[in-house]
Amino acid sequence: FDAGEKMLVEYMIRVPGGNFWSETSLSPMCDANGNITAVVGFVRDITERKKAEEHIRKLLHAIEYSSATIVITDTKGKIEYVNPKFTRLTGYTYEDAIGSNPRILKSGKTLPEVYSELWKAIMSGNEWHGEFCNKKKSGELYWESASISPVKDDKGVITNFIAVKDEITERKKMEEMLLQSEKLKSLGTITA
Repeated sequence: FDAGEKMLVEYMIRVPGGNFWSETSLSPMCDANGNITAVVGFVRDITERKKAEEHIRKLLHAIEYSSATIVITDTKGKIEYVNPKFTRLTGYTYEDAIGSNPRILKSGKTLPEVYSELWKAIMSGNEWHGEFCNKKKSGELYWESASISPVKDDKGVITNFIAVKDEITERKKMEEMLLQSEKLKSLGTITA
């Protein structure tokens, strides 16, 4: 510990009835020759901050390892975050996605009215649920069921949007096969 150097130490203190976290800041006091003559210390309880950090760590872990794709945008639609599932599913890297607009996934198969409805809902502070036919970086089409919600600050102002999406391509294929089967059955009934 040298003159002019400050030290910050965090540690957990075990006491009967529970533990708490402490942060100690130490600063040397020096004489005219630069010799340390005393050390001044400040101690503060950082238990609540440590609990909040642990909570955030758990949430981040859940998002990073989610089986759903998660995309966070600003209020103009610029992508600020995508989880690893997004990159595996779409073929876009994290670097490709950040700063882009979710339109990079647009296939042209989803009706424009769907996007209008989506923006109307989320800009008014409501959650939107629906389905998209999107396009991977490779050009391959896929279907997603999406839930998109506004994120608000402590004053209620929308700051971001978060999309949680599940791939439903296989389900959509099964639905299409069932629909075709029903059509063929009805044709058989009509011609009989």
